[in-house]
Amino acid sequence: MKKKIFLLSIIATFVAFGANAQFGKALKNIGKTVASATGNVAGELALDAAANTLSANIAVWLDNNNTVAADDSPYTTRLATIVGEKYVNVDGLALNYKVYENPEFNILALPDGYIRVYSGLLDALESDDEVLALITTQIGHIVNKDARGNLLKAANKGQINNAATAQLEKLLTLSGEKLGTFVNEWIQVPYTDEQNKAADKYAATLLKKNDKSADALVSILTKLSELEIADTKAAQSEEADTEISPAYKYNRVNANNELRVSLVKSY
Repeated sequence: MKKKIFLLSIIATFVAFGANAQFGKALKNIGKTVASATGNVAGELALDAAANTLSANIAVWLDNNNTVAADDSPYTTRLATIVGEKYVNVDGLALNYKVYENPEFNILALPDGYIRVYSGLLDALESDDEVLALITTQIGHIVNKDARGNLLKAANKGQINNAATAQLEKLLTLSGEKLGTFVNEWIQVPYTDEQNKAADKYAATLLKKNDKSADALVSILTKLSELEIADTKAAQSEEADTEISPAYKYNRVNANNELRVSLVKSY
């Protein structure tokens, strides 16, 4: 028994010695991978920090340049009731809600959890569940970092490159009219079909988690699809009295609602 153990020990030493060069290469490769991963994590953290700071600056600018509904306003009360306790902290994200007294049908979401709902949206939708459905899609855009991505696109004229953090940090010095110009550009950056698909799926999952069905999401997306089709025809019309709906700007950013309806039904 001792001879066998001794022989196996010699073989193991020989194999280890012969494979030492390969093992060394493997260690180097692992080292590079770890360094790359560490760098990526650090880069993501820096990017998040810059986006969140810019997000806060934009929220301040928006709040100062819009009429924010008072705490005792029916709009604020209704939104607080819709959101309740379940949609204030979601997946470790603290959400901050306000209502803008604006007749447009719109809702804005910023990377650091700021969600701004226009009174025109609340006026247009009698169903609280439909309002909640739209809010949860915006939460999805924040959690999935689509909201951050749109800031980057606005900062870099539609593109995202390796200097993203530096670009956002430059924007932190903007104020007044210059910041306002950037905000207006950012508001018009559309989400992609893939981003909307992922946000809708997140919304449906979140609603079901909180004992809500996705029916209201299907319902509101169907309504928006109809408005989107009508607005497209209106925009192409040569008739002078043709009007577009209050949801026109919203649908330009959150487009292809007909496709989204079919996808949500499959979740």
